[in-house]
Amino acid sequence: MVFFKSPIKFKHVELAPGGTATGFGDIPVVGRTYHVNNITGSSSNDGLRWGNAVDEPSTAITLAEAYRATQATNNQNVRNRILVQGTATAYTAITSLPSYCDIIGIGADPFGNGAGIARIGADTGTSDGVDATAAARGVNFHNIQFQAGNGGYAFRGTSLFRSNFVHCCFATNGSPGGAPAAGLDLDIAGGVNWYDCLWNNQSSVDNQFTLGFTITGTHFHGCKVEGCYIGGDKGVYIEASVVNGWGSWFKDCYIGQLSETCSIGVDDDATTGHIIYANCWVQATAGFDLEDNTDRIIGCYEANALATSA
Repeated sequence: MVFFKSPIKFKHVELAPGGTATGFGDIPVVGRTYHVNNITGSSSNDGLRWGNAVDEPSTAITLAEAYRATQATNNQNVRNRILVQGTATAYTAITSLPSYCDIIGIGADPFGNGAGIARIGADTGTSDGVDATAAARGVNFHNIQFQAGNGGYAFRGTSLFRSNFVHCCFATNGSPGGAPAAGLDLDIAGGVNWYDCLWNNQSSVDNQFTLGFTITGTHFHGCKVEGCYIGGDKGVYIEASVVNGWGSWFKDCYIGQLSETCSIGVDDDATTGHIIYANCWVQATAGFDLEDNTDRIIGCYEANALATSA
């Protein structure tokens, strides 16, 4: 058995406030490192060291964006870093994302539940993990769990460009009171990559996501989804509104049910574009339902008919 290994490595270097940070992929960048701890931190702190941590990722995001705004106009894409300490308490939902920033969970592996994981979104009840209403660019997430409650979204955004999710978990919370709407919902994604990520139902059997991974707007181009475990009532749903789906693929992924039946593994209603599904394993009542060009299913395996026409 071959296990997916992230090609992106992190190196933690503790720095003086305002110093040179080590960025995503060990690339040195000029920016600030902000520290988040919802037990010891405070919204009035500057977050530039663990002893003066802020309380929430949203507080650190506000500070990071304010710092970028102080740079010269042609230098405002300097990269910041936010370190989120996993504790016994979940962090509140994020409604605004930064740009040019690495957000890294420190603590337990996110593929589980409970204390020690950097969890964003309430542990019970209706909630979102992220519901961002403005476009963001160059955001990299690592080792974070996003949680959703009844009708909510583990991660929802309007437009996300040139960003990465590495070893992250899109989860139902422990007691959502019903099925969350989606694990991942983006309007537009351009140059966004998912590596070694897990969709996970942490509640009762019938509370899996209604949709696992969905694109609801116009663009899904230049994106990679590799080595991920994606599930829901529908695994992947690409809406008919997607008119630019070029250069993207799902590769080496499991797509299908989490804790209950998946009706369609991949429901791709886009009438143009060329999203590739390569070497994926599908467990669903119907594996693939593609509106256009079923030849882009390459080397996939599932128990039922390989494809149906819309």
